Amino acid sequence: MPGLTLPYIASLIPAGHSISIIDEARENVNYDHPADLICITTQTVNAHRAYTIADRFRKRGKMVVLGGPHASAMPDEAQQHCDAVAVGNAETIMAQIVNDAEHRQLRSRYHNSIPEQIPTRARGYVNGSWQTSILASRGCELNCSFCSMQNIFGDFYLQRNIAEVLRDIEKTKTDYITFVDDNFYGASKKANAYYDQIIQKVAARGISWLAQVRLPILTDNVLSKFRDNNCAGVFIGFESINPKNVNDVGKKLDADYFINQIQRIHDKGLGVVGSFIFGFDEDTPETIERTVDFCIESRMELTAFSVLTPYPGTKVYSDFEREGRILSRDWRRYDSDQVVFQPNHFTPQQLETSMLKAAKKFYSVKSILSRMKRGMNYDPVKLYLVPNLLRKYSLMTM
Repeated sequence: MPGLTLPYIASLIPAGHSISIIDEARENVNYDHPADLICITTQTVNAHRAYTIADRFRKRGKMVVLGGPHASAMPDEAQQHCDAVAVGNAETIMAQIVNDAEHRQLRSRYHNSIPEQIPTRARGYVNGSWQTSILASRGCELNCSFCSMQNIFGDFYLQRNIAEVLRDIEKTKTDYITFVDDNFYGASKKANAYYDQIIQKVAARGISWLAQVRLPILTDNVLSKFRDNNCAGVFIGFESINPKNVNDVGKKLDADYFINQIQRIHDKGLGVVGSFIFGFDEDTPETIERTVDFCIESRMELTAFSVLTPYPGTKVYSDFEREGRILSRDWRRYDSDQVVFQPNHFTPQQLETSMLKAAKKFYSVKSILSRMKRGMNYDPVKLYLVPNLLRKYSLMTM
């Protein structure tokens, strides 16, 4: 999925400046670039790399700003590697940062405030090789213990100007669109009317689309509407099927309920990508085994298994720090595959091994064949076989 964060932030910089966007996953960093200001956004897992880049630029006399989830959660740490830390939402502070840098009056800290609206100049799409990422809304009404969204960026929900979103859809050059909203559809009747215009536009273009949604909003009427407007599938954060973890996850949990809901989604021809987290305090090796069996039994198209990771800025991080359960603050290990805390019913190695075993079972040839379905609303090769086989291949080396 093509990343939208960098183009989005760059579009918030006032006119009259020359901007270069560097994504190190695709190109090398040119440390001799004749830039006046270097802005780096970082998540926890690549914070160490971000600091290394920042330090190298500063040695060349460049002004450096660090922002993003990790720098916002750990501003004192980030401050050691930059001239200024941007805490929170770029919409409310980016223009001020650039103006201050231009006048050589950069402050050491820029604090978050909640934006009142998404600026019309904000770029909300980026084309990839086979799919386009589009942003329709910002914010999330949920406050999950393992997520830093509300703690760092605030409790808000904003929609982009509908005309801008429809123009972005018109510019789409691919056969697929992925909406990158934290929660697509269901916030209110007004929000649903907004999204109805969007998916109708997508369908009119003959494009298929995917989005992250909350399970409770997927009524029969909504599912029919999605199907009739070219939805290929939905990404759902189940997190856990263990009812004892309800306090950790903050969501209604019931495996039988999940099975029935997934069947309803499949009956409409839509695929399901399920996200699961292992390592909550009530989890055991049997919990993980039941979860992978549940995913295969429900014939889920794809899964994303990860271990509970106490990212700075989350309630989990605060709780584990208070309890003395954090085992490592080497941010490079915070990749959702390595265990950096002391689990309740596992050793760290046992939890890592159990998750890997579950992933390999789900992406086994037997499982892939058993989960194939006919008459679905998605391309069975491009959106099922290819990602399943690629994931199987990547697991063979682990």
